[in-house]
Amino acid sequence: MKRSFGIFLLVVLLATSCSRKKNTSLSRAYHNTTSRYNGYFNARELMKEKDIELRTTLKEDYSQLLPIFIYPTESQSQAMYPDMDKVIEKCSEVIERHSIYKRGKEYIKWIDDSYFLIGKARLYKEELGLAESTFLYVYQNYKKDPARYNGLNWIIKTFIQTEQWDRAEDFLDIAEDNLRKYPEEHLGHLYAIYADYNIKKDKDYEKAIENLEKAIELTKKKEPRRRYTYILAQLYQKNNNLLLATEKYTQVLKMNPSYKMRFNARISRAIAYDVKGADSKAIKKELNKMLRDVKNEDFRDQIYYALAEIAIKEQDEPLAIAYLKKSTKFSVSNKKQKALSFLRLADIYFEQPSYIAAQEHYDSTLQFLPEEHPEYYPTEDKNNNLQELVKNLKIIKLQDSLLTLSNLSSADREKKVEKIIKKLKEEEERKKQAELQKLREAQNQASSGLTNVTGGSRGKGRWYFYNPNTRAIGVGGFINKWGNVVLEDNWRRKNKASSTIAQNTGETKEQISKQDPESENKKYNPEFYLKNIPKDYKGQLIAHSKISEALFNVGTIFKESFTDYTSAIGSFERVVKEYDTSRYNLPAHYQLYRIYKINEYDEKAEIEKKWVLDNHPFSEYAYLIKDPNYNKQSKETKEKVEEFYVATYKLYRYGLYNDVVSSCEKADNTFSVNYLKAKFDLLKAQAIGHSKPKLVFKSALEAVVEDHPKTPEQKKASEILAFLKQKPKAKGTSKSKTTVTYKHNPKSKHIFILSAKVNKGSNFSILKNKLSDFNKQYFRESNLTVTQSALQNKSIYLVRTFDNEELAIRYIRALKNNTQLSSIIRQFNAKQYLISNENFRKLFQSKEEDEYLKFFNKEYPI
Repeated sequence: MKRSFGIFLLVVLLATSCSRKKNTSLSRAYHNTTSRYNGYFNARELMKEKDIELRTTLKEDYSQLLPIFIYPTESQSQAMYPDMDKVIEKCSEVIERHSIYKRGKEYIKWIDDSYFLIGKARLYKEELGLAESTFLYVYQNYKKDPARYNGLNWIIKTFIQTEQWDRAEDFLDIAEDNLRKYPEEHLGHLYAIYADYNIKKDKDYEKAIENLEKAIELTKKKEPRRRYTYILAQLYQKNNNLLLATEKYTQVLKMNPSYKMRFNARISRAIAYDVKGADSKAIKKELNKMLRDVKNEDFRDQIYYALAEIAIKEQDEPLAIAYLKKSTKFSVSNKKQKALSFLRLADIYFEQPSYIAAQEHYDSTLQFLPEEHPEYYPTEDKNNNLQELVKNLKIIKLQDSLLTLSNLSSADREKKVEKIIKKLKEEEERKKQAELQKLREAQNQASSGLTNVTGGSRGKGRWYFYNPNTRAIGVGGFINKWGNVVLEDNWRRKNKASSTIAQNTGETKEQISKQDPESENKKYNPEFYLKNIPKDYKGQLIAHSKISEALFNVGTIFKESFTDYTSAIGSFERVVKEYDTSRYNLPAHYQLYRIYKINEYDEKAEIEKKWVLDNHPFSEYAYLIKDPNYNKQSKETKEKVEEFYVATYKLYRYGLYNDVVSSCEKADNTFSVNYLKAKFDLLKAQAIGHSKPKLVFKSALEAVVEDHPKTPEQKKASEILAFLKQKPKAKGTSKSKTTVTYKHNPKSKHIFILSAKVNKGSNFSILKNKLSDFNKQYFRESNLTVTQSALQNKSIYLVRTFDNEELAIRYIRALKNNTQLSSIIRQFNAKQYLISNENFRKLFQSKEEDEYLKFFNKEYPI
């Protein structure tokens, strides 16, 4: 009896403790224990596992400033969907089953942590709005709990991640006001967030350094402290505080970093070496030791780059160039480093200046530099300008050489050409011998290397193909016989695209063309040089004309694109001295006047000014010299013409055709210089078409065609005339096609569609099963359904319903990044697109899927 009563009492106690309505010590103990060790513990461990996976799989770009916080990329986020959904489900169950929230206070300690994990999972899923509201809930509802400040930190991080700067600033101000209340465990994190804000919002590196120093001081965990220290070193380096940068990189090396961070810290420390404050011998010794280390075989490009940076600081330019060339040569898998080495070489050549070599290396840079790199577009601009410059420099060089040869007798000319060919052969033989010497050195190194491989303990058991020296011999022998070819199928075929070779070898088009056997034969044939030499006075005039134009172009590029006034003066002065009868003489004098004026060479500027005013007093250049506002006045006149045309066009749209004709005639009388004359005349003709007889209309159009050749207005007038000459079609001969107008409404509910023509025997239904599995695994929170229908002889699957366009776009992006499902979709050649509910109804009425796809591609740039 006693035993039965005891069991009954235990059951009652358990039932009572399970209740969330009673706030007793027993119920709190039960809910604290079960919430922690059931749902929350598993969710937290899964989140830890994903955080570690995120850090270990991240491919850090140490050539750029590392991000302070690591977030998943879009594809990584999509891969995390199933696990983050599990975290959300487990934590939601904990909150639902165990929360005891009474009078504004939560009595179960793991509930706030569960909310925090839900917010973080939402952030990792890129559900940023839900993440914000979850973190905000933690901050607002747990006012006596330290966790509220962690919630505040993550709210700010979410706003920074979404670039909502105003909201981030508001909450940073709240954090600033609560600094005294901040628990130490969250304060270091806050200062790191401040630094992240400084860098991303304003690139305020000084402020970021200040905040990161505080973050390091207050952060206890090794991993974030190490990362903060490395970034701090990078910031000091960016601010050119090389001494402190070196100090911080050294600190990183003492913090037991990963091999990759250790390696890059050593490289960055070498690059940050201050020539004024330290001896470079130790650094160079360390780098050379790293070169010999087998573990660094794939990183030799970075080591040579660091050695080049030291050589540049020590003003040993030839050595720097040699190291950079080695860096590009040994760069195999690291395309970005290859690009940076080419870019550094290009900058050196540009500063020399050696513009042809600079352009070739900027061009090579762009082959390897990713478009999102901050140096990509400045490099592209420089390369484009240099391409034009180099093109003109080559014209000058070629035509000068040809003119020199044309002034010689036939016998002397042939001798000169023979000397050119002989010199070319000698230079190529020298290069060949240099290559052979490199091969011999590699062979000698390989011999000693083989000893280590076969007998030495260090190389024991190492296959000889793994030895870089023996491999170098094989590569060198191969190149000596076959040249630089791409490692691909059919590599011995003759016709290969030069761009493919350049991509893998870093060679320029000019270098590749030299490997072409036909080009080889031509450059050793005297006729190749003799045939282009001007043979008479007319030919010489053409050559001089090419030189004068190229000289003016070169001067303009030097002045406008590179502000290289010295080189620009040289080009313009040659124009005015040697080509004073060319059409470039006057603008060259004016450009010299402008350069001298800018550089305050007053006497020279006065000479050029006097020449322009004396010789061409009514030219545009004379007006520009006399009145600096001349261009501005011309612009104002242009703007008045544009305003007048807009007003006239409005009259046309209102149907006031007689007023349009009068307005166009008024424009002719008002503006002596009317660059919109063709537009006015066409508008006048069209107004006449609405108000005058057909013959008058045709006459007005014919006048536009005659007066404005090779203009869009001439083309338009011709089309109207052609239409007027056509015979009208009989009624009922053609069917009119109903045009459907689709509307773009991002807030509307959306459907995802897969459509494909299905052949007999093809199992299109496999897609339905795959889509359902995909939805259950990655979008189980969304409760999506898959249904089948037909449209215009096609089978379609509809996945519905998404509450708005943003959620639908997340879905289609995740699907496109799913390799397996995308492969099946490609097999069926299926089209995939999004459509709002309203537009879906219109599509099914019209049956014109291609028309909707045009709208989709324009309005949904996914």
